[in-house]
Amino acid sequence: MMERVWDCVSSAGMFILGVLSVLCPALNGVWSFNLYAEHPTVYRGPDGSYFGYSVDFYQATPDSNTFSVLVGAPKANTSQPGVVEAGAVYYCPWPGLPDSCRQIPFDNSNNRMIKVNGTREPLEFKSHQWFGASVRTHKGKVVACAPLYHWRTVKLSGEKDPVGTCYVAVQNFSAYAEYSPCRTNDPDPEGQGFCQAGFSVDFTKEGMLVVGGPGSFYWQGQVMTAGIAEILNGYSLKAVLRRVPGEKHTRAAEDTHDDSYLELIAGVPRGAQNFGYVSMNRNEIKGMASYFGYSVAVTDLNGDGTDDVLVGAPLYMEREMESKPREVGRVYLYLQMAPLTFSKPVALTGTHTFGRFGTAIAPLGDINQDGYNDVAVGCPFGGEDRGGRVLIFNGNRDVSTQSLTLSQELRAARTPSGSLPGYGFTLRGGQDLDNNQYPDLIVGAFGAGEVSVYRSRAVVSVEAAMILTPRILNPDDRQCHLPDTDIMVTCLKVEVCAAVSGVGIPSSVAELQLDWLKGTRGGVKRVSFLDTQLSQRTGLLSLGRNRPRSCLSYTIYLKEEDEFRDKLTPISLALNYSLAPPSHGQNLPPVLNHYSSTFLQEHAYILLDCGDDNICIPDLQLSASMDRSELVIGDDNLVMLTITAVNRGEGAYEAELYTLIPPEADYIGVKRRVESLSQPNCEYKMVNESRMVVCDLGNPMVAGTELSIGLRFSVQRLDDAGPKISFELQIHSSNKDNSESNPVSLNLSIAAKAQLDLRGVSHPSQVVLPFPRWEPKEKPVKEDDVGPQVTHIYELHNTGPSSILEAELQVGWPSRFRDENLLYAMEIQTDGPISCRTNTSLNPLGLQISSLQDTPELLGFLRNTSAPHQRHKRSVSAAQSYSGKTLNCTNISCLRIMCVVGRLDRGQSAVVKIRSRLWAHTFLQRRNDPYILNSTVSFMVMTMPYRIQPSNLPQHTTSMGTLVLWGTPDVSFAVPLWVIILAILLGLLVLAMLTLAMWKCGFFDRARPPADDDVSDQEQLTSDQTGDA
Repeated sequence: MMERVWDCVSSAGMFILGVLSVLCPALNGVWSFNLYAEHPTVYRGPDGSYFGYSVDFYQATPDSNTFSVLVGAPKANTSQPGVVEAGAVYYCPWPGLPDSCRQIPFDNSNNRMIKVNGTREPLEFKSHQWFGASVRTHKGKVVACAPLYHWRTVKLSGEKDPVGTCYVAVQNFSAYAEYSPCRTNDPDPEGQGFCQAGFSVDFTKEGMLVVGGPGSFYWQGQVMTAGIAEILNGYSLKAVLRRVPGEKHTRAAEDTHDDSYLELIAGVPRGAQNFGYVSMNRNEIKGMASYFGYSVAVTDLNGDGTDDVLVGAPLYMEREMESKPREVGRVYLYLQMAPLTFSKPVALTGTHTFGRFGTAIAPLGDINQDGYNDVAVGCPFGGEDRGGRVLIFNGNRDVSTQSLTLSQELRAARTPSGSLPGYGFTLRGGQDLDNNQYPDLIVGAFGAGEVSVYRSRAVVSVEAAMILTPRILNPDDRQCHLPDTDIMVTCLKVEVCAAVSGVGIPSSVAELQLDWLKGTRGGVKRVSFLDTQLSQRTGLLSLGRNRPRSCLSYTIYLKEEDEFRDKLTPISLALNYSLAPPSHGQNLPPVLNHYSSTFLQEHAYILLDCGDDNICIPDLQLSASMDRSELVIGDDNLVMLTITAVNRGEGAYEAELYTLIPPEADYIGVKRRVESLSQPNCEYKMVNESRMVVCDLGNPMVAGTELSIGLRFSVQRLDDAGPKISFELQIHSSNKDNSESNPVSLNLSIAAKAQLDLRGVSHPSQVVLPFPRWEPKEKPVKEDDVGPQVTHIYELHNTGPSSILEAELQVGWPSRFRDENLLYAMEIQTDGPISCRTNTSLNPLGLQISSLQDTPELLGFLRNTSAPHQRHKRSVSAAQSYSGKTLNCTNISCLRIMCVVGRLDRGQSAVVKIRSRLWAHTFLQRRNDPYILNSTVSFMVMTMPYRIQPSNLPQHTTSMGTLVLWGTPDVSFAVPLWVIILAILLGLLVLAMLTLAMWKCGFFDRARPPADDDVSDQEQLTSDQTGDA
């Protein structure tokens, strides 16, 4: 039966063949073509007997249609008295059970004896003679040989020579005869004493027996031939030295010996100084150190009517590049171009290391009935388990250019004991055991004591066709009803027809399985079957010899347009057909032809608004610009792309704008709330490991459409960027013709820019001499003994936007003038990524360091506060404008301070603080001379932490001065606080005492007049007033 599931491809894209190979793998077909490997017939022999060392088909009579199997077991024990492991040949009936084989009684006798000096001694030695090492049949005649058979020779010394011997059986094993062509009066190695006749044996097409003796003539070897009738006629067990009438044989090293009558091919694997060669009449073909010629087979593989020759070299070693050589084995195919004229060899090389590919070669006949003979090659130790493999190669007309085609690989498992079976050491084919018109194959595995018989299955060739009506679907033409609804849909009819053919196929091949394969694009299906509303189903076709052709028809419908995007790509309807699994009890199921297609595909189309030809040809044009042309590393670096997309042709389906984002950028989004810009749907995607922004421009993007789009990006990862980065843009559509726009590349220049400020402060900014009540000491011990403290502070500040990786900062410090100290440096302090060193040591006199605190303005400077740096000036009698002598590194000796500044990012600083003492003694010797002590500082950026570097790195030089002035202070000496308080208390005490004394003296008393006078006066006044009134 053959079944087939039809799976409707309803998506936008055509069905991908790779998916098909997963559903119906081609490799499975390669390894299981028409030899029925699932259930071979297996025969088993005695353990350790090497059962399967040689095999052949056996047909009792030429008119008989029944075959059986003969198996050699060269280490088997027999019933021969006094003989150990003589070897045997087994007859295995077909069909039969694994243990149904029986020994054939070629020889039931023990060793023949001879009298030597009155003593009976063995004339021959049959123990361990390896009888059954080679077995061949021809039209009811059977020959089996024992190449290790020894005989005593005719010498009195009693030496044994391995001459080998063979037995012939005819008339269905009712008559036997021995044939030992090397048992002659020419013993010893220089003659035929080590002949080992029967090491190989075969029949010619005419039925002549051919025996190989590889040990004759110091192992030069020889070939002997004789007729079966001549061997049987006159045969007598007592005739030890017997020359068969008509026997012919080759001789060694005699150029005058005529062996042209031998139309034979013989392999000499160790001939020609171990090169090995094959002798074809008088033509020789050589191969080096590969055991070339170990196996030889003859068959017509290209169908030209002439026999071709295959030669095995199982020890061939292959070298790949500079690696060690691997022993893989090889088979050479020589095509016969004219009688005994051969082409250059076509090589078949093994793939399993130490597998001994080419140990056995068996012509199979035409096992797949394609008109060309096939061949099997044994690889008895191939595979990961070293269990053995058999490879089937199919012939063809173009063998010379295409070589043979590997169609199947048979394999065997290890035996329960773990020994290597040697599966494929012996092969035999070319006979049809089960009369199904296909030849079968016998495989021997002598290590396992097993023989497997593989039958060939009938090969079925299928021709299928799919007809779509109509091929173009008009979404507006709705002629079909969805079942159980009132919805009208667009539909089409699909008719599938299949026909089978083949040699010997059964009258009913059963059902052909038709699988509708699911073709998807993004998981969207555009069509479904009308009756099931599914995109997948199974169809059954009953086919066979009596009904070679049959058809099925279905109706599929187009889904609504809002359910899918792809309207342009053809709808792919694909099916895969295969034979259904065999029914239970089916003896030998047929198989699909491995070389015939099992895949069928047709396309339907959706009617488009693209003119009469239904083909849309767009004209997509793209332009773009950016709002900036340069990016500075460390800046915010926001970029907007303004893009204009235009279609001046016909509709562009599934039109999408692809913007390739450089690694340094990140997508922010579409520019919104701008009337002049469109608002498409844009998505960030990873396409083949590339980052992209994909914007939908319409489906279709109709003719005349013009869209302006703004895309915003942030560009931050610029440390490793080159001199420029690029945005690549292009419009893609699913149209077949002119589907893309012009590509646009927008470039942004990358620059590294850093602004560095170098500022400084001197504290104090001026020093006024002399100091009241202070005199320098001749031998100072503490730093206070030298003079006032003077501190210079320098700050290198990066205002950005870029960072610097390394800079050098140098300070020239005014230290000495004419061997006298100026500013005596005490210590250097740093803050930030900076380290400093000097050319001479600091504080060379080792003065004791005072613990002084920084003033508020110094702290404000160090902390980078916004408070202004104030200079507190002292009043002097001199004029405010003055001129003084400037001392700097051009006219005095300076202390050199070298600093290395590390990475400074935007907003970071590096600070150097130099604390010193003004050496007052130097200036007191030069009274009334003002001086300006200048320190110089410079920096130079060495490198920036970026792949690109600016052409000019930042650098700058500045100076900082401290004034030394002379003058008389306009303020009194300072009065101690306790004196002031005591003075106030004394003043208050004196005031209190004066007040008390004055009070005692009555200073504060007031004199008053008598009371009477007061009354009189009062009355007088009153009287006057009354009088006046």
